Order: sequence, then structure tokens, then C-alpha cells
Amino acid sequence: MVRLEELSGCRAVIFSADCREPETEAWNLMRRWAVENLTDYEARRYIGYAPAGHHAQGPEEGPHEYRAMMLLHGGEGERGDFLGGHVGEAPAGLFLAGDVALNEFFDDGTIDIGLSMKTSSQTVYECMLSMGGYELDFEGRAYLEEHIFKKQWFTSEHPEKIMPELKFWLPVKKTE
Repeated sequence: MVRLEELSGCRAVIFSADCREPETEAWNLMRRWAVENLTDYEARRYIGYAPAGHHAQGPEEGPHEYRAMMLLHGGEGERGDFLGGHVGEAPAGLFLAGDVALNEFFDDGTIDIGLSMKTSSQTVYECMLSMGGYELDFEGRAYLEEHIFKKQWFTSEHPEKIMPELKFWLPVKKTE
């Protein structure tokens, strides 16, 4: 399923990491904070992205930055923090969002999230082309990844074994 999503004026608790596997580090920081501070953590919306791209120079070239965010509601975070977590502005704009089918695998049979994300992004892009009236909008924007976590991901001693549902958000703008 593909749908339009617009983010505007949203605040989020943001956890950043800049290392060889920043996605894992940023989400683990988010998970630990959520479990310590919230009771409704599984009902929240979580967005992640790499501001400069994922492994812009290739995975062997070293670290890159990744941000894991939990979107806030109403007046949450108006003072710059929320329950001890750093609050900032969430990325804004119009996005075409679609489900990520986790159907690409490494030779050892484990899920290749990167290739699954790439394949799904192509499907979202082709949908945008067939709909007409929209074009890519990467001007100062990055694609986003929505992570939909089950309660077990938050409470497990091995969250890496619990795969979240993923949605790919392609930044677009209306042309007509």
C-alpha cells in the first residue's frame, strides 16, 4: 500500500549516532529511553533517517550519521526536552510512503534489509510516476524510514531478533 504523508511542525525526541552501524546504535538508545520513560511506547510513531545518506562512500569507508526519532503529540517537548530526551524538529514536507516487503535475503538466509528497502523504494517511485502530478523532492530532504515496533522489541533482551515492520517515505512535491 502506498499513501501520501505530510509532516509539518512536528517535534520529536531524537537520538543520533555516528559510527559504522549507527542505525543499531540510535535505535538501541531510543529503545532504552522509551522503556525507562514511557508506558505507551508501542503506540508511538518512530522515524529514522541518515541525513547524509547511508554509507555515502560505501560501508568500508567508515561511519555515517543516523537519527532515530519518536514523534511527539500536542504540547510534549515544548521546552526542548521530553522526559530527559533531546527534542528537535522532525523532518517536514510531503512524502509518498509505502510498505517495505522484507523479501530480499543474504546467501545465509537472513533478511537483507538494505536490499529490501531498495526494492521497495523502487516500487514507491514507480507508483509516483504512474500517479503523475508529483516529483522527487530531495532538495535539503532525505527519505525516511518508519519503524513499527511490537512490544516485544522494547522488552526483549535480544531486540535484534525481532524485526519491525518498515515503511519507506520518499520525499515528493506536487507538480500540478
